[in-house]
Amino acid sequence: MADDSLAAAAEAKTEKARIKKLKKEEGRRRAIEIARERQRKQQERQREGSDIGSDDIASCTSNSKRDGQKGGRRSGRHGARNQHRHKFFAKWLLSTFPHLSQQQDSNPSNGLPVRQQHVLDVAGGKGELAARLSMCHNLQVVLVDPRKADVSSCFTSLVLPKLPNKWQHRIQQQISDDPDFIDKKINERVRQLVMTFDDDTVEQSPELQAAIQSATLLIGMHADGATEAIVDAALKYGKPFIVVPCCVFPRLFSQRYLVQDDGSKVQVRSHEQFCQYLLSKDERFKREILPFEGRNIGIWWEGKT
Repeated sequence: MADDSLAAAAEAKTEKARIKKLKKEEGRRRAIEIARERQRKQQERQREGSDIGSDDIASCTSNSKRDGQKGGRRSGRHGARNQHRHKFFAKWLLSTFPHLSQQQDSNPSNGLPVRQQHVLDVAGGKGELAARLSMCHNLQVVLVDPRKADVSSCFTSLVLPKLPNKWQHRIQQQISDDPDFIDKKINERVRQLVMTFDDDTVEQSPELQAAIQSATLLIGMHADGATEAIVDAALKYGKPFIVVPCCVFPRLFSQRYLVQDDGSKVQVRSHEQFCQYLLSKDERFKREILPFEGRNIGIWWEGKT
Protein backbone atom coordinates (compact mmCIF):
# COMPACT_ATOMS: atom_id res chain seq x y z
CA MET A 1 0.00 0.00 0.00
CA ALA A 2 2.81 2.36 0.88
CA ASP A 3 4.47 1.72 -2.47
CA ASP A 4 1.19 2.41 -4.27
CA SER A 5 0.79 5.71 -2.38
CA LEU A 6 4.32 6.79 -3.26
CA ALA A 7 3.80 5.89 -6.90
CA ALA A 8 0.52 7.80 -7.03
CA ALA A 9 2.14 10.83 -5.40
CA ALA A 10 5.03 10.72 -7.88
CA GLU A 11 2.62 10.42 -10.81
CA ALA A 12 0.56 13.36 -9.54
CA LYS A 13 3.72 15.43 -9.14
CA THR A 14 4.83 14.59 -12.68
CA GLU A 15 1.43 15.51 -14.10
CA LYS A 16 1.44 18.78 -12.20
CA ALA A 17 4.90 19.64 -13.59
CA ARG A 18 3.74 18.77 -17.12
CA ILE A 19 0.71 21.03 -16.85
CA LYS A 20 2.85 23.84 -15.45
CA LYS A 21 5.28 23.50 -18.35
CA LEU A 22 2.44 23.57 -20.90
CA LYS A 23 0.99 26.71 -19.33
CA LYS A 24 4.39 28.36 -19.39
CA GLU A 25 4.90 27.53 -23.06
CA GLU A 26 1.41 28.80 -23.89
CA GLY A 27 2.15 32.02 -22.03
CA ARG A 28 5.34 32.56 -24.02
CA ARG A 29 3.56 31.82 -27.29
CA ARG A 30 0.80 34.25 -26.45
CA ALA A 31 3.29 36.94 -25.40
CA ILE A 32 5.08 36.63 -28.75
CA GLU A 33 1.78 36.88 -30.64
CA ILE A 34 0.82 40.02 -28.72
CA ALA A 35 4.26 41.55 -29.34
CA ARG A 36 4.04 40.86 -33.07
CA GLU A 37 0.59 42.41 -33.27
CA ARG A 38 1.80 45.51 -31.43
CA GLN A 39 4.82 45.76 -33.71
CA ARG A 40 2.58 45.49 -36.79
CA LYS A 41 0.36 48.31 -35.53
CA GLN A 42 3.42 50.40 -34.67
CA GLN A 43 4.81 49.95 -38.19
CA GLU A 44 1.46 51.00 -39.65
CA ARG A 45 1.51 54.19 -37.57
CA GLN A 46 5.07 54.91 -38.70
CA ARG A 47 4.11 54.54 -42.35
CA GLU A 48 1.38 57.08 -41.79
CA GLY A 49 4.02 59.51 -40.54
CA SER A 50 3.00 59.51 -36.90
CA ASP A 51 5.60 60.08 -34.24
CA ILE A 52 6.11 60.74 -30.55
CA GLY A 53 5.56 64.21 -29.14
CA SER A 54 7.29 65.77 -26.18
CA ASP A 55 4.52 64.58 -23.88
CA ASP A 56 5.75 61.03 -24.47
CA ILE A 57 9.45 61.64 -23.80
CA ALA A 58 9.48 59.63 -20.59
CA SER A 59 7.71 56.67 -22.16
CA CYS A 60 9.88 56.74 -25.27
CA THR A 61 13.07 56.83 -23.22
CA SER A 62 11.86 53.93 -21.12
CA ASN A 63 11.04 51.85 -24.19
CA SER A 64 14.21 52.58 -26.13
CA LYS A 65 16.69 52.08 -23.28
CA ARG A 66 14.99 49.43 -21.17
CA ASP A 67 13.40 47.00 -23.61
CA GLY A 68 11.46 44.31 -21.82
CA GLN A 69 11.57 45.99 -18.39
CA LYS A 70 8.54 47.18 -16.44
CA GLY A 71 7.87 50.84 -15.82
CA GLY A 72 6.34 53.57 -17.93
CA ARG A 73 4.64 52.49 -21.14
CA ARG A 74 5.47 48.93 -22.04
CA SER A 75 7.40 48.30 -25.21
CA GLY A 76 5.65 46.86 -28.23
CA ARG A 77 8.64 44.60 -28.88
CA HIS A 78 9.06 41.26 -27.19
CA GLY A 79 12.19 41.35 -25.04
CA ALA A 80 13.65 38.16 -26.52
CA ARG A 81 13.96 39.78 -29.93
CA ASN A 82 16.50 42.37 -28.82
CA GLN A 83 18.34 40.55 -26.06
CA HIS A 84 21.44 40.13 -28.25
CA ARG A 85 21.30 43.59 -29.83
CA HIS A 86 24.49 44.83 -28.19
CA LYS A 87 26.40 41.67 -29.13
CA PHE A 88 25.56 42.05 -32.82
CA PHE A 89 26.16 45.79 -32.69
CA ALA A 90 29.61 45.32 -31.12
CA LYS A 91 30.59 42.83 -33.83
CA TRP A 92 29.39 45.26 -36.50
CA LEU A 93 31.46 48.05 -34.95
CA LEU A 94 34.67 46.00 -35.02
CA SER A 95 34.01 44.90 -38.60
CA THR A 96 33.11 48.37 -39.91
CA PHE A 97 35.78 50.30 -38.01
CA PRO A 98 38.85 47.99 -38.15
CA HIS A 99 41.04 50.60 -36.46
CA LEU A 100 39.30 49.66 -33.19
CA SER A 101 41.07 46.29 -33.24
CA GLN A 102 44.42 48.10 -33.26
CA GLN A 103 43.35 49.85 -30.06
CA GLN A 104 42.90 46.58 -28.16
CA ASP A 105 45.45 46.19 -25.34
CA SER A 106 47.76 48.67 -27.04
CA ASN A 107 50.88 49.54 -25.03
CA PRO A 108 53.69 51.92 -26.03
CA SER A 109 56.87 50.05 -26.92
CA ASN A 110 59.14 52.81 -25.61
CA GLY A 111 57.52 52.93 -22.17
CA LEU A 112 56.67 56.63 -22.48
CA PRO A 113 53.19 57.83 -21.42
CA VAL A 114 50.72 58.29 -24.27
CA ARG A 115 47.33 59.92 -24.50
CA GLN A 116 44.73 57.23 -23.82
CA GLN A 117 42.52 56.48 -26.80
CA HIS A 118 38.99 55.20 -26.35
CA VAL A 119 35.55 54.88 -27.89
CA LEU A 120 32.97 57.39 -26.68
CA ASP A 121 29.66 55.74 -25.79
CA VAL A 122 27.14 58.58 -25.60
CA ALA A 123 23.86 58.10 -23.70
CA GLY A 124 25.06 54.61 -22.84
CA GLY A 125 22.40 54.15 -20.17
CA LYS A 126 23.06 51.28 -17.79
CA GLY A 127 26.31 50.47 -19.64
CA GLU A 128 25.64 47.22 -21.47
CA LEU A 129 27.50 48.24 -24.62
CA ALA A 130 30.38 49.69 -22.59
CA ALA A 131 30.55 46.46 -20.57
CA ARG A 132 30.67 44.31 -23.69
CA LEU A 133 33.23 46.45 -25.54
CA SER A 134 35.52 46.66 -22.51
CA MET A 135 35.30 43.10 -21.18
CA CYS A 136 34.77 41.11 -24.39
CA HIS A 137 36.83 43.20 -26.82
CA ASN A 138 39.43 44.81 -24.52
CA LEU A 139 38.53 48.36 -25.57
CA GLN A 140 38.89 51.51 -23.51
CA VAL A 141 35.49 53.19 -23.20
CA VAL A 142 34.33 56.59 -21.99
CA LEU A 143 30.64 56.42 -21.12
CA VAL A 144 28.74 59.72 -21.24
CA ASP A 145 25.33 59.77 -19.57
CA PRO A 146 23.58 62.05 -17.05
CA ARG A 147 23.03 59.01 -14.82
CA LYS A 148 25.94 57.09 -13.31
CA ALA A 149 25.95 53.45 -14.39
CA ASP A 150 27.04 50.36 -12.48
CA VAL A 151 28.90 48.82 -15.42
CA SER A 152 30.32 45.92 -13.39
CA SER A 153 26.86 44.85 -12.27
CA CYS A 154 25.56 45.30 -15.82
CA PHE A 155 28.25 42.98 -17.16
CA THR A 156 27.55 40.35 -14.50
CA SER A 157 23.77 40.36 -14.91
CA LEU A 158 23.25 41.12 -18.61
CA VAL A 159 26.39 40.29 -20.59
CA LEU A 160 28.05 37.36 -18.80
CA PRO A 161 25.01 35.01 -18.98
CA LYS A 162 24.84 35.50 -22.78
CA LEU A 163 28.50 34.64 -23.42
CA PRO A 164 29.58 31.22 -24.74
CA ASN A 165 29.96 28.62 -21.99
CA LYS A 166 33.74 28.46 -22.32
CA TRP A 167 33.96 32.23 -21.76
CA GLN A 168 31.66 32.01 -18.77
CA HIS A 169 33.73 29.23 -17.23
CA ARG A 170 36.94 31.15 -17.82
CA ILE A 171 35.60 34.30 -16.20
CA GLN A 172 34.09 32.35 -13.31
CA GLN A 173 37.50 30.81 -12.69
CA GLN A 174 39.09 34.26 -12.67
CA ILE A 175 36.43 35.43 -10.22
CA SER A 176 37.21 32.43 -8.01
CA ASP A 177 40.88 33.45 -7.99
CA ASP A 178 40.02 37.12 -7.44
CA PRO A 179 36.47 38.11 -6.38
CA ASP A 180 37.17 41.68 -7.53
CA PHE A 181 38.30 40.61 -11.01
CA ILE A 182 35.36 42.19 -12.91
CA ASP A 183 35.42 45.44 -10.90
CA LYS A 184 39.16 45.81 -11.50
CA LYS A 185 38.88 45.24 -15.26
CA ILE A 186 35.94 47.62 -15.61
CA ASN A 187 37.77 50.29 -13.59
CA GLU A 188 40.82 49.87 -15.84
CA ARG A 189 38.89 50.13 -19.09
CA VAL A 190 35.75 52.23 -18.48
CA ARG A 191 35.57 55.86 -17.41
CA GLN A 192 32.32 57.72 -16.89
CA LEU A 193 31.41 61.34 -17.52
CA VAL A 194 28.15 61.98 -15.69
CA MET A 195 26.72 64.74 -17.85
CA THR A 196 24.46 65.39 -20.81
CA PHE A 197 25.77 65.42 -24.38
CA ASP A 198 24.42 68.42 -26.26
CA ASP A 199 25.82 71.35 -28.22
CA ASP A 200 26.07 73.58 -25.13
CA THR A 201 27.85 70.97 -22.99
CA VAL A 202 30.28 70.15 -25.80
CA GLU A 203 31.03 73.85 -26.15
CA GLN A 204 31.46 74.54 -22.42
CA SER A 205 33.02 71.38 -20.93
CA PRO A 206 36.82 71.06 -21.39
CA GLU A 207 36.60 67.50 -20.02
CA LEU A 208 34.06 66.47 -22.65
CA GLN A 209 36.03 68.23 -25.39
CA ALA A 210 39.16 66.30 -24.39
CA ALA A 211 37.20 63.04 -24.41
CA ILE A 212 35.96 63.74 -27.94
CA GLN A 213 39.41 64.69 -29.20
CA SER A 214 40.92 61.46 -27.83
CA ALA A 215 38.10 59.26 -29.12
CA THR A 216 38.61 56.84 -31.98
CA LEU A 217 34.85 56.51 -32.48
CA LEU A 218 31.71 58.30 -31.27
CA ILE A 219 28.77 55.96 -30.64
CA GLY A 220 25.11 56.82 -30.15
CA MET A 221 22.96 53.71 -29.85
CA HIS A 222 19.41 55.03 -29.37
CA ALA A 223 20.87 58.20 -27.88
CA ASP A 224 17.56 60.07 -28.12
CA GLY A 225 18.10 63.83 -27.63
CA ALA A 226 21.89 63.51 -27.97
CA THR A 227 21.81 61.95 -31.46
CA GLU A 228 22.20 65.08 -33.56
CA ALA A 229 24.78 66.54 -31.17
CA ILE A 230 26.92 63.42 -31.70
CA VAL A 231 26.81 63.90 -35.46
CA ASP A 232 27.66 67.60 -35.17
CA ALA A 233 30.56 66.92 -32.80
CA ALA A 234 31.93 64.22 -35.12
CA LEU A 235 31.86 66.67 -38.02
CA LYS A 236 33.48 69.43 -35.98
CA TYR A 237 36.34 67.24 -34.74
CA GLY A 238 36.60 65.00 -37.82
CA LYS A 239 35.83 61.86 -35.84
CA PRO A 240 34.32 58.58 -37.05
CA PHE A 241 30.83 58.03 -35.66
CA ILE A 242 27.80 55.79 -35.71
CA VAL A 243 24.36 56.82 -34.51
CA VAL A 244 21.27 54.62 -34.44
CA PRO A 245 18.37 57.08 -34.23
CA CYS A 246 15.37 56.19 -32.13
CA CYS A 247 13.01 58.85 -30.76
CA VAL A 248 12.57 62.06 -32.75
CA PHE A 249 10.98 64.55 -30.30
CA PRO A 250 9.57 66.88 -33.01
CA ARG A 251 8.21 69.37 -30.49
CA LEU A 252 11.46 69.57 -28.56
CA PHE A 253 13.52 69.96 -31.77
CA SER A 254 11.05 71.96 -33.83
CA GLN A 255 13.82 73.69 -35.83
CA ARG A 256 14.62 70.56 -37.85
CA TYR A 257 13.45 70.70 -41.47
CA LEU A 258 13.95 68.76 -44.68
CA VAL A 259 14.16 70.73 -47.93
CA GLN A 260 12.01 69.23 -50.67
CA ASP A 261 12.79 69.21 -54.41
CA ASP A 262 10.52 72.20 -54.94
CA GLY A 263 12.37 74.17 -52.27
CA SER A 264 9.66 73.87 -49.65
CA LYS A 265 10.47 72.84 -46.09
CA VAL A 266 8.91 69.97 -44.14
CA GLN A 267 9.40 69.64 -40.40
CA VAL A 268 11.16 66.47 -39.25
CA ARG A 269 8.52 64.44 -37.43
CA SER A 270 8.94 60.76 -38.29
CA HIS A 271 11.82 58.37 -37.67
CA GLU A 272 12.47 58.06 -41.42
CA GLN A 273 12.56 61.83 -41.81
CA PHE A 274 15.02 62.08 -38.91
CA CYS A 275 17.36 59.55 -40.52
CA GLN A 276 17.19 61.46 -43.81
CA TYR A 277 17.82 64.74 -41.97
CA LEU A 278 20.99 63.39 -40.34
CA LEU A 279 22.16 61.80 -43.60
CA SER A 280 21.78 65.11 -45.44
CA LYS A 281 24.27 66.87 -43.16
CA ASP A 282 27.20 65.60 -45.23
CA GLU A 283 27.41 63.72 -48.51
CA ARG A 284 30.10 61.45 -47.05
CA PHE A 285 27.70 59.95 -44.52
CA LYS A 286 26.42 56.41 -45.05
CA ARG A 287 23.16 54.71 -44.13
CA GLU A 288 22.98 51.04 -43.25
CA ILE A 289 20.50 48.58 -41.76
CA LEU A 290 22.21 46.99 -38.76
CA PRO A 291 22.02 43.27 -37.88
CA PHE A 292 19.41 43.39 -35.11
CA GLU A 293 15.68 44.08 -34.84
CA GLY A 294 13.86 47.20 -33.72
CA ARG A 295 15.22 50.65 -34.54
CA ASN A 296 18.19 49.43 -36.56
CA ILE A 297 19.04 52.12 -39.13
CA GLY A 298 22.58 53.36 -38.64
CA ILE A 299 24.00 56.64 -39.94
CA TRP A 300 27.79 56.54 -39.90
CA TRP A 301 30.99 58.07 -41.18
CA GLU A 302 34.60 56.90 -41.30
CA GLY A 303 35.88 60.34 -40.26
CA LYS A 304 38.58 62.43 -41.83
CA THR A 305 41.39 60.34 -43.25
